[in-house]
Amino acid sequence: MKQLNTREKIITAVVGLAAIVFVVNQFVLEPHTKKVRKLRAELEELNKQTTSIGPKLVELNTLNANLNKKRRQVAELEQALSYKAEVAELIHEVSRQAKSKGLQIQNIRPGNDTALRTQGGKIGEFRQLVLNLGIQGRYEQLGEFIDSLEKQPFYVKFADLNVAPGRGQPQLLQIQLQLEITVRS
Repeated sequence: MKQLNTREKIITAVVGLAAIVFVVNQFVLEPHTKKVRKLRAELEELNKQTTSIGPKLVELNTLNANLNKKRRQVAELEQALSYKAEVAELIHEVSRQAKSKGLQIQNIRPGNDTALRTQGGKIGEFRQLVLNLGIQGRYEQLGEFIDSLEKQPFYVKFADLNVAPGRGQPQLLQIQLQLEITVRS
């Protein structure tokens, strides 16, 4: 076997080094470069998804806060309406409050007693009684009466209120009042 001269040794070393660089590049660096590009593309896609999810998360948090607020309001209303009453008891309590405030009751007419449907669709857990009152008194007495009704263990909505000067007694008012009273059944 012939010994290589210096020039041939250099050429062989350069070709060998080029072959090693080619093999390392082809089988080590190029696959890693492809993986890095693929990961960067996936990362960019995830960043786009994250930016589109951000506003939706804010909206979801807002909806969740509103839902919790509504749940608290329903719980407060249910707690306030824990009082179960019959029609006669409600009429008695309303007339007692009116008399205690100095109002003169002229008539009490119960209207519809309606079973209410809850948000979940159940019917009969709550009911609403419409009560028509004809009373006579002064403004101050009416204000005290309304205030006393708002402190009762049932929910009262003042559906209609008509005030007219009293006949024969101008200092007294003729008051027609329609109440919608909601209680637990």
